[in-house]
Amino acid sequence: MKLFCLKDRTKFLLAIGVAGCCLLSFCLFTNEVAVFRKYLDSDIPFVYLLHQSVPPNWIPSIDAGAQAWEDVVSSYWEFENGGLTAADSAARDSINLVFFDFQGVNFAPGTNVIAFSRTFTEGSGINFHAVESDLIWNARDFPPSPTGASGQQDLQSVIAHEFGHHLGMAHQGPVGGPPGCGELIIAATMYGQSAAGDTTKRSLHIHDKAGVSVLYPVWKLNGSITDAGTGQPLLNAGLQADTVFGAILGQVEQIPGQNRWEIPGFVVKRFTLDSTADFDVTVLVPQFTLTASRFGYQDQSVQVQFGPPGGIGQTEIQTVNFALSPSPQAPLNLTLRDSLSSAAVSGRLQIFATTDKPGVPSQALVDTLVDSTGQLSVNLPAGEDYLLALDPVVPYPARTIAVKNHSPGGTNLAVNFAPARVLLVNDDLDESFESFFTESLQTLNVSYHLWRIFEDGPVDTSVFELFPEPRLVIWYTGNASQNVLSDAEQIQLAAYLDGGGRLFLSGQNIVEASPTGALLSRLGIAFEKNVLPPRIKGVPGDVIGNGLVLSSVGGANNQNSKDALVVDSSRATVIFTYGNTPIGNAGIRAAGPADTWRVVALGFGFEGINNQNGERDLVLSRVLAWLSGVVTGIEAPSVSHAQQPDAIRLKPMYPNPFNPTTLVEFEL
Repeated sequence: MKLFCLKDRTKFLLAIGVAGCCLLSFCLFTNEVAVFRKYLDSDIPFVYLLHQSVPPNWIPSIDAGAQAWEDVVSSYWEFENGGLTAADSAARDSINLVFFDFQGVNFAPGTNVIAFSRTFTEGSGINFHAVESDLIWNARDFPPSPTGASGQQDLQSVIAHEFGHHLGMAHQGPVGGPPGCGELIIAATMYGQSAAGDTTKRSLHIHDKAGVSVLYPVWKLNGSITDAGTGQPLLNAGLQADTVFGAILGQVEQIPGQNRWEIPGFVVKRFTLDSTADFDVTVLVPQFTLTASRFGYQDQSVQVQFGPPGGIGQTEIQTVNFALSPSPQAPLNLTLRDSLSSAAVSGRLQIFATTDKPGVPSQALVDTLVDSTGQLSVNLPAGEDYLLALDPVVPYPARTIAVKNHSPGGTNLAVNFAPARVLLVNDDLDESFESFFTESLQTLNVSYHLWRIFEDGPVDTSVFELFPEPRLVIWYTGNASQNVLSDAEQIQLAAYLDGGGRLFLSGQNIVEASPTGALLSRLGIAFEKNVLPPRIKGVPGDVIGNGLVLSSVGGANNQNSKDALVVDSSRATVIFTYGNTPIGNAGIRAAGPADTWRVVALGFGFEGINNQNGERDLVLSRVLAWLSGVVTGIEAPSVSHAQQPDAIRLKPMYPNPFNPTTLVEFEL
């Protein structure tokens, strides 16, 4: 082991020649079969000898560094100062040497090595163990300070760290091990860096204490968790205590490029058992309450009490076996109704368990259809928490409903739906860019029903009539590039406008790939060219574009084929242009005779707008306000005070329905 000085940094590296990561909490040296590189109980106390040249005023700091490990109540490890010796080399001589090399004999000129420590081992397999450890400090280049003086390495802190290596601990943190050998906890004594003048490592961190306790344990707890009825192991069950109580281990890992191994471990208050449903924990505190739990089962708690430490080599082992009883099943009765007509509402229902317990399934517990009666009853384990994801038929918005502590007597839910304000049509290849629309709608507190053409098929004309007037449709095409807006779709949308519809049309390639058609002809727009500049500017004075400067970089980052539009000014008004100096028309608005219909059409994808400062939300706010015909009806949002969405679409419910962007409040 070496202690390095990094000359171009203000911190020093307490290195043992291995690379590390930051996933778990502490790291222990082992061999390839996970046998610890520790001392036999017969070799404890570990007796260290100081070279006779050590300054007397340094000895208290050295002893204090050793005492920090002795004071760990959950470990029986002990150090002992054996006095002075004439030995001055890290040789196998049955002497655990601490030597301060004032002449630098062991260090090349100009080295950045502060110190190195070396441990000798014997045996292999299960007989592997440490037999001697020496520490040599480069006092020529890095004289230690017993007071933690500024600009010098603190003697007590570094000794505590190196003595931690002696007893079998590797580096905690990313400096000292393969991936998985220590969470990045800078306060830990075994963290792999030391700053000059830093005295904080004199006191052991909980993870340091856990490591030495695993190696030389005073208390251990083992047992299992089974099903009380069948006696079978309960896979994915878990344990939780009322305090941080123990330490458990991961899997042995080889140090990259070396014939050495380490094993990571971590401190626990709660943890999930592996596939055997057995547990084996090194205990850090003498008393605590321990609860076994699993989704679908009733919790079981026990009081655990250990005796006082028994001395070197004495480990008190207790066994606690849990047998959990299944939770009773209770009905969840659901009724879906139209809030205006009280008519039954059908749709898809998914139920997810959200209880903070081990063993909660990642997939839906229930995935079914609520039929035309609008009613459904399912049995679920009582006492658990659930999330209901409701995806009703058009025109209703999706909702999520949280059920807390499902009653043993059952839970009755009556859910009323009002038709959504907007029909959001996804005419893209998949759902990749939906969130850019749905998040803005949620920010504006505008309810919507999502229709995916690639799943639900073409939108039937009758669907439009189900929405409240003025009927609002957002139709986007995303990355579609072939026949982006078909003739049939254009005819359908033109007919929708004839019925007084309001349309927001968004997508690159629409005008380029669909140069003819009833809708584009009506709007008086045609394809001019593709443009690349990311900047899009609103037309000054326009009700939608005024004052807006947009970027098509930083949103969906998919705007590589933006359409510049040829616009018939007698039928449409330009609202956006491309570039700092206009190089093409980017968007228009148009209205029918006597304002019977309204359209906003973009030659680029709305999803591509950078929303860092709420620009995308503001565009949608203005578009919907103008389409609705009441400019004050939908106000521009305050980005820092965005409202909670009142509806969502989860179709299908993935990646998961618990994402903050899809969870909504619901009141019965």
